[in-house]
Amino acid sequence: MSTPTSAQGRPSKALDSVTPQINSIGVLGYEACSEQDTITPLEIFKGTAMVTSGQIAPWQREAANRDLDVRLVALEPGVIKMQMGTNVVADSVLNDDELFDILYIPGGVGSGALLTNDRVMKLIRRHHEAGKIIAANCSGVGALARAGIVNDEQLTSVAAIARGMREEGFNVPVARRMWVSNLTSRIWTFTGSYGVNGGAVAMVAHYFGREVGTIVSMMFDTMGGIGDAIFEETGPVFYQHPELEESFQDFFQPMLYPPLDENAA
Repeated sequence: MSTPTSAQGRPSKALDSVTPQINSIGVLGYEACSEQDTITPLEIFKGTAMVTSGQIAPWQREAANRDLDVRLVALEPGVIKMQMGTNVVADSVLNDDELFDILYIPGGVGSGALLTNDRVMKLIRRHHEAGKIIAANCSGVGALARAGIVNDEQLTSVAAIARGMREEGFNVPVARRMWVSNLTSRIWTFTGSYGVNGGAVAMVAHYFGREVGTIVSMMFDTMGGIGDAIFEETGPVFYQHPELEESFQDFFQPMLYPPLDENAA
């Protein structure tokens, strides 16, 4: 197949220079994590690895092929039982000395337990202190907040925990974005399951360049859904449903983002 021209939508070379280089991505798997929150970004990142290695090549890229290590990482050996009952086997078990260039924390009904998991809190802080990129979606964003790595950065999250995070002083605008990147502090946050695809592809586009981002966005139909928004640092604005959001916050917040005094024990 011939290389597409610019008029056909091929990204320009000038937009393909991206730093830092990402060589490894770890997606954390844990008891009762969400299937969609976990598997969707994992598949997108593994698809990215197939593009960067040359296994998927709709045209000849100018950049040299290279390997990208993408893994679902479990906290403990054995099967991970996800929130809807799906059983998965991780690619590896967490090594407390290991560092990934991107550490990704998915949401799920089990995310509330992460807030009292000292090992997970140390994992997040260790990556942040080492200058690595930390990302989270849905209720997994609460783990970043409670780990103490967030200052006044703008965040986004699933509506169910947004109120609780605002009450603790975190900057979660009422008009939530599909994703929000904080490039200086290396923190990316995404909304709930609907925003996971767009957010993961936007992260790929930023760190791997516009060409790889375009290929991956076409692979997962993200370009067809939200277009060039994937090349922006913040995603599209979500609709607001105040009464519905409040009802879901009342129901889910105690599970996903329990109050600090309950976590103190």
